[in-house]
Amino acid sequence: MTILRVASIVGIIAALCTVHACTEPVANKAVLAPEKTMEARLVLSDSAPVVGRTVDVFAQVNATTSELVGSYTARIRYDTTALRYEQEIAIADDALRATNAASGLLRFAGAAPKGLSGGRMAGYRFLVLRANATQSLQLVVDEMHTAARTNAVSELRAMPNIVGAAP
Repeated sequence: MTILRVASIVGIIAALCTVHACTEPVANKAVLAPEKTMEARLVLSDSAPVVGRTVDVFAQVNATTSELVGSYTARIRYDTTALRYEQEIAIADDALRATNAASGLLRFAGAAPKGLSGGRMAGYRFLVLRANATQSLQLVVDEMHTAARTNAVSELRAMPNIVGAAP
C-alpha cells in the first residue's frame, strides 16, 4: 500500500469518527401527555319528567382518549317510591349485555370486543311516580376494561348524574 492510500484511509476513518462523535443524543424535553380519564354518568331523556310519564336512563362512559370500553359490570340504584323500572332499552351497537333487575337495583354487565363506539353501557325505561324522582338515581361502576384489555377503573372518574336530553 502506498503512503497516499494509507493516508486516505486514515482520513476517512477520522472523518467518520468525527461525524459519529457529533451525534449526541438530543435531551428529552418532558412533554406532558394529556391525562387519560373516563367519565361515567347517567344521561336522561328528560331533565324534569312529569309524574305518570316515562323517562329513559342511559349509563354512559366518555373517554378523553381514543380508548374504548371493552367490558364492564355496573349497577344503577334508585328509589322504588320515586321510580318504577319498566324495561331495558336495546342499543344497536353489537355489544353483548345482560341485566339483572331487582327492586331498587339494576345490575348489568356487557362486553364489546371492538369497544363501545358510542360509550353507552345500558339503557332503561322508568315510570315516574313522584316529583324529582330522577334525583334518586345513582350509577356505580364495579369493573371496567378497555377493548385492549387494560383495567380502566383507575382512569374512571364518577360524575354526578348529568340530567339532560339523551342523544
